[in-house]
Order: sequence, then structure tokens, then C-alpha cells
Amino acid sequence: MRSLLAALCLFVAGAAPAAERPTFDPKLGAQLTLDRELIDASGRKLTLGETLGGHPALVIFGYDRCPNLCGVTQQAVASDLNKTSLRPADYRALFISIDPEETPADAATAQDDIASAAGPAGLPAWRFLTSSDGAGAALASEAGITFDRRKGIDQFVHPIAVIALTPSGRISQVLPALTFTPRDLKLALVEASENRLGSIADHVFLLCAGFDSSKGQYTPAIWAALKVASLATLLGLGATVLWQSWGRTR
Repeated sequence: MRSLLAALCLFVAGAAPAAERPTFDPKLGAQLTLDRELIDASGRKLTLGETLGGHPALVIFGYDRCPNLCGVTQQAVASDLNKTSLRPADYRALFISIDPEETPADAATAQDDIASAAGPAGLPAWRFLTSSDGAGAALASEAGITFDRRKGIDQFVHPIAVIALTPSGRISQVLPALTFTPRDLKLALVEASENRLGSIADHVFLLCAGFDSSKGQYTPAIWAALKVASLATLLGLGATVLWQSWGRTR
């Protein structure tokens, strides 16, 4: 179901005129501005740096009134984080609105909507953030995400993904929406934590793993190496058979 929804979103975005098509070009290592001021669901003003509070984070850019994938992605992330062994106190999950017209009341409604998926233990890790001065949209732009507002339908057309941030606000990984697993979310946070989170096994896995951007998942490098070796063996056998057949026909 997640894959079907993601494919539908891509189809709709692809049908938009090229001049109006949003862009999605996040750069690993890109630094988000920590002193941009945001407003949480309670109306409190905090900078991005203060919101992170020295923790790694998973960040989703979208808008609270989104009728499409924003809510689905929030629910999926909240549910999958509950399936990891990480303590919610050790990380943040941020939903940052790109719509300057949204208010803390909109953020509070969106926060209430994921309460059951996040659970009592997981909900404190979440922050739903708005900004009347466009700080949320500016942060999205720094993350390589642009969007298009369709005033006729009062909606935004925008890419959606889960971005892992280090405690210093640097992008460490990008997970395509709805293709991730609980393990992917956990490893993204472990990687973003700069060795502060995760077990020895997690860190060993990261040392032996690669991130497959085509699937949006962490894949052990040894599996990739075995696939390459298998392909090379098949090609070698094929070449040998062809050479022997050619030799017989001479």
C-alpha cells in the first residue's frame, strides 16, 4: 500500500507542467540554518537548533492540512519508530510546515492525529512546527526541496521524504517516503547520531553496509559484492561456452 501511494504521488507530480514541477535534490552533508525560528504546537518559539537540542532527528517537510501523503508518511514513521529499540528520548521526529499560513492550532491537530500511531512513549519525540515568516519553507529549500502552491485547489504540490539530521543540523541520509522499514529509520538515526546511539551490532552493520538509493534502504555491501561476483561468474561461464562452441565450428 505504501508503494502504491508513493507511485501515485509521483504520477501526479509528473503530470504537472514542467515549469511548475517541484524539485527534490537533497545533498548529503548540507547544513540547515540552526537559528531559523519555528513555532511548536503549543505556540512556543524555538530555533531549529533549540528544537534539536543536541539530538539526531528525522525530518519531514510538508504541511499540516495536506490531504495526501503527509499524514500517511507521519503515521508510517511513527508506527515504525515504535518497532525499533531506540529510546524516543534520544532522538527527535520533526514535521516542519512549508505553509506560512498554518498556525500552532494546525500543528496541534496534526500532532493529535498521530498520537495513536506514536503511542504514549513515542509521542514526546515529535515536534510539529510552523512559521509565519516562511522559515519552514526556507529550511525545505536548504534541504533541496521546492514546492508549488496550487491556489485553485488550495494545496501544495511537493516531494516528500524522511531526512535524517545530525545534532548539528547536517543532512546525513535521505529516505524516500513510504519505502523505508523500521530498520532503515533506526540505522538512519544511528548514523546521524555520530556514534551516540545504537548497539555495537548496529555500528558494525553500518560499517559493512551501503545505502541503496534506488530502494531507499540500507543494504549490506557483502550482499552487493556477492551479486556482482555471481553476475561475473555467469558472464564468464557464458563466454566460455560461446568460445568452446566457436572452436568446434571452425
